[in-house]
Amino acid sequence: MHVNRPRASKRSMVNLSILLKEITQENWQECIGLRVASHQRSFIAPNVYSLAESKYEPSFVPMGIYLDDRMIGFLMYGKDPEDGTYWIIRLMIEETMQGKGYGRMALTESIKLLKSLPDCSPSIILGVHESNMDAQRFYETFGFKDTGRREHGELLYEYVIS
Repeated sequence: MHVNRPRASKRSMVNLSILLKEITQENWQECIGLRVASHQRSFIAPNVYSLAESKYEPSFVPMGIYLDDRMIGFLMYGKDPEDGTYWIIRLMIEETMQGKGYGRMALTESIKLLKSLPDCSPSIILGVHESNMDAQRFYETFGFKDTGRREHGELLYEYVIS
């Protein structure tokens, strides 16, 4: 899955592609080297924890977020075995790549991926740390709504698939 975003340069327009790729034996170390900004670290689990978690939670799928050939972020999604709803469990963009629109592109691509699954649920859920106002505003611009439910200190947001 990918989305293109044109970027102006002095010489020409360059198309940048955001791709979601499986985390494998070849790229897992690159994944665990990604970091968010220091003020964001209390809001999201480290990628090494997420990769370990994915080995013991059968529905969790870890993906690298690539800008052309460079991994710039991490996505993990999974399906709730009780109600069949898909969750975006983790979404992060490397600190040095934030503020450039790549998070928006990655979330767009993530939603497209989940919508394309044959057993797609009618909505997508994600958790946002209650102190992370930037993330709350970010997800709200995509149409995610606060459900009023809380889990593990996080606000649960829902995106209804139309």
